[in-house]
Amino acid sequence: LATCVDDMSFVHSMYADSPIHGSALLMMNSGSIISGSPCLGTWVNYGLGSVNQNLPGFVVMLDPRGGPISGPKNWSNGYMPAHYQATVMRSSGSPILNLAPPKGTTPKIQREMLKALSYYNVEHERLRDTNSNLAARIASYELAFKMQNSAPEAVDVGQETEATQKLYGLDDKKTATFGRQCLLARRLVERDVRFIQIYSGGNHNDANWDAHGDLVKNHSYHAGNTDKPIAGLIKDLKQRGMLEDTLIIWGGEFGRTPMAQGSGRDHHIKGYSMWMAGGGVRGGTT
Repeated sequence: LATCVDDMSFVHSMYADSPIHGSALLMMNSGSIISGSPCLGTWVNYGLGSVNQNLPGFVVMLDPRGGPISGPKNWSNGYMPAHYQATVMRSSGSPILNLAPPKGTTPKIQREMLKALSYYNVEHERLRDTNSNLAARIASYELAFKMQNSAPEAVDVGQETEATQKLYGLDDKKTATFGRQCLLARRLVERDVRFIQIYSGGNHNDANWDAHGDLVKNHSYHAGNTDKPIAGLIKDLKQRGMLEDTLIIWGGEFGRTPMAQGSGRDHHIKGYSMWMAGGGVRGGTT
């Protein structure tokens, strides 16, 4: 990542209102330590709309080790209509389950089935028009039908050249998972998905960047998993002419004190750093 520093801008004036992971993560994603507010991905899709009608406008990819703390609240639509919440893609296997229709089912049969289902759903919704969860569920059937054609191609990283896969670290077990997620993110951005969020680290302590224990062990492990993939993403977006239109934000819910706490350091909410790249941000600055 050090080789990309001229494309990065560092923000050292970050602060949070809570030293507790769960509420601080909510603040990072929604601006509030209390659950119920829409997250940033929801606002972006609400404000700008969806360009690709065959893919979700907001995608979240999770770490296979679990997390993040507070779970789905971090990608919630809050008080906004439910169809603005995120679609979660898996980190291994098929990113989206059940995309392939059952054997013997043709697109024509599916279309007829959805047409009939839509008729009854609309009648059902007509008496419950204030329930956005119901409206979102009905809309999800139509999106799922469209995704059967477009999503398998979009998430197939095997279409990428060997050089591109190596750029993201897919040839190394240590970086392969996060690298695949970063490469998926680039493929989704190419297909006009508005907002993609990737989580690095599981729940507590050494499963994530919490580092209350051995700092060298913890940070070497987590930075080692992500350093090459995120650099690969920046370089790949740049060489494709996509970085100027794609904003990358990298950071966490709070920082670390400089004081020792045993062999680690405690949570620090009064001043910590994040960085950004692309999207019109002036690189090489703090």
